[in-house]
Amino acid sequence: MEPDEELYKCACPVKRPDKIKQRKGNLMKKKLLCTLLTLAMAVSLIGCGSSAPEASNEPAVETTEETGDNGETESESSAASSGDVIKFALISPMTGENAATGEQQYNGTKLAVDAINAAGGVNGKMLEFDVYDDQANTNQAVICGEKIASEEGYRFVVASNSSGCSQAAYPALEGANLPLISGVNTADFMTEQGFSLYMRLCVKDSAQTEQMVGRLLDAGYTKPAVFYSTAETDTTNYGIAKELIEAAGLEVVGSAQVEPATEKDFASHITNFKGAGADSVIFCCEYSPAALFIKQAASLGWRDYGRYGTAGCSNPQLIEIAGADVAEGFIAVASFVADKENAEGAKLDFVNNYVELANVDPGEWAAGAYDAVNMMADVLSKEEAADLEGQELVDWIKDNVSFEGIMVNIDIDENGDNEAANIVEMQVQNGIWVEKK
Repeated sequence: MEPDEELYKCACPVKRPDKIKQRKGNLMKKKLLCTLLTLAMAVSLIGCGSSAPEASNEPAVETTEETGDNGETESESSAASSGDVIKFALISPMTGENAATGEQQYNGTKLAVDAINAAGGVNGKMLEFDVYDDQANTNQAVICGEKIASEEGYRFVVASNSSGCSQAAYPALEGANLPLISGVNTADFMTEQGFSLYMRLCVKDSAQTEQMVGRLLDAGYTKPAVFYSTAETDTTNYGIAKELIEAAGLEVVGSAQVEPATEKDFASHITNFKGAGADSVIFCCEYSPAALFIKQAASLGWRDYGRYGTAGCSNPQLIEIAGADVAEGFIAVASFVADKENAEGAKLDFVNNYVELANVDPGEWAAGAYDAVNMMADVLSKEEAADLEGQELVDWIKDNVSFEGIMVNIDIDENGDNEAANIVEMQVQNGIWVEKK
């Protein structure tokens, strides 16, 4: 869905993180804060910071009534008290460096909610969600977690795309006995800390990185370099990759750690890698720095090296930023690839619906959110689980749920990991991500 920058700016004024509520109704009779775009679901976007962040990829939302002095948007009925809705929260980076993944997560959530509601909801109850922008920043994630915990009526929370942000938000959510479910948090540490209310659908980092390094070695590369960000999960992945490479009797010929929010010029790292004789580069980072690196490397005349990325690189934005020609051949491991030419059944329907909505292929961020919402809706439709809350609901899921998703099948173990998760190897071919057979 195309972002509406002006709407976001006027809806989230400085020092007033207003709640923006979209509802069906006769909008002509409402007082509007700003230009309205019609959507087919009920959703609110809640800023978690003290000031309005810059807008870039924020989905279009609408207000239905003028906000009061307390920043809350009035609505015709309260989701928490009406009893005819099931309400949940979504934490997502709607602004900032990783806004494209946040937009994917939002759109995947929206598609799931729209489809469920169009089919009659969950036992007749409509789904409704609020969006909390963590900006992929752990400090903001803490604030988001606290705001969600202070609200009444949420049944569960769909986690941020960032493992670090999910870790930061978890204590507040645990205090409110709110289940936290993630489609794409890959960091091993998320299920190693006793987070009993946490569940994830994707394969964890150690398994993904092991497969990625294995593919690089199978391809015959012997002098890899590693480019990674300061994020905890990326630093961990660097350590895993380095250990695996050394276990194979090789060495990492060069490494560079960057802060993507402030560093955009990677010429010195590119020169160092090339000078060290690197024949391949492993990217443990999100799509934006990886795309800038390969684009700048191409402009400096360096193209003849293998490029392998962790799941964060698998966003279609990598191709858009770097250019299709430069991105050609880039390999990544993730939990989902659209690959419309080879998709079928429910996955193909999802991909087609997503492209119609957003005019871009979905990545694992969209698919993971879509599966998370659909699984939770299926669980809450069961008579024995419909009234369960918090820890009781999570325990029931771990003991009883086997769910077939479009990204992964789901079978949550006692630690919160998905025993049925699988890894997809993907490659850029002719300007799109496809599954690499």
